Amino acid sequence: MKRFFLFHISFFIGIFLHGNIVHRQLYLNRGIFTTVDNTTFPFLAFNDSANFNALNKTVTAFVNDTIVFNVHNNDTIPHAFAVRGINSIGGVMLPGDSLADTLSSTTEKVFIYYDSLNYPVFRYMGAAGMICFSDPTISKKFYWNVKEHEMSYNQQLAAGGNVNWLAYEPDYFTLNSLSHPDAMMDTLSHVVAHVGDTIHLYIVNTGNSIHSLHFHGFHSRVIYSSSSRIKAGWIKDTYPMESMEGIVIEIIPDKPGQYSVHDHNLVAVTGGHTAPNGMITIMDIQ
Repeated sequence: MKRFFLFHISFFIGIFLHGNIVHRQLYLNRGIFTTVDNTTFPFLAFNDSANFNALNKTVTAFVNDTIVFNVHNNDTIPHAFAVRGINSIGGVMLPGDSLADTLSSTTEKVFIYYDSLNYPVFRYMGAAGMICFSDPTISKKFYWNVKEHEMSYNQQLAAGGNVNWLAYEPDYFTLNSLSHPDAMMDTLSHVVAHVGDTIHLYIVNTGNSIHSLHFHGFHSRVIYSSSSRIKAGWIKDTYPMESMEGIVIEIIPDKPGQYSVHDHNLVAVTGGHTAPNGMITIMDIQ
């Protein structure tokens, strides 16, 4: 039976007191992930249509907007939808089933939405993305979903097998499901800006490992963090991001040039054990 119109109090607050109502469709799809060296393995993702794409949909809205989600299970087995830290949102969907829910925020922040069923298997298999409530006055916004993958684990889990998480040794590392140099072509993540621009970066770690993101060239200020280890207002150039945590940071570049951003764990700049085919990108400041 389909679940519709499970709207919370936040929906009515959004109508009468806050910003706009924005509708977002999400489809849980099963497909094949293709790596930077053309290795493939089974994958799951939330997309904005019934067509599989390895990049989970980045859901965006402005602060004070209310997002109305309609989520569809396009797979042949049950799945779920949840938002990390918001226990009142989500539920289980049978194959072909749907659910509707809402989310709003009065401050700038990033949430992680994910498949909470059979945790952490379906989330690890790829079904996790970001929801961003942004400052409407900021024009330069970029979105990074960082994640790592161990090819053999995806294959075993997709076949119904079990894996030993204590022996987990990922061999591919991605930013928005892309590795270097392909990530440089991704308009969501590739920072292109001018000196003096105010840049806001929305970053989530939907993988299992800690990823310590290091920025060359500039320090940045923390706007929001879901982790108790990173505080709003801190000024840093390196962010140790734990699994299923998110941050919003602000960068105002003071000089032109090209500046790399990469995981300080150097194995993460590889893909299939080849460098630099991993979690690395270049900020282009003009």
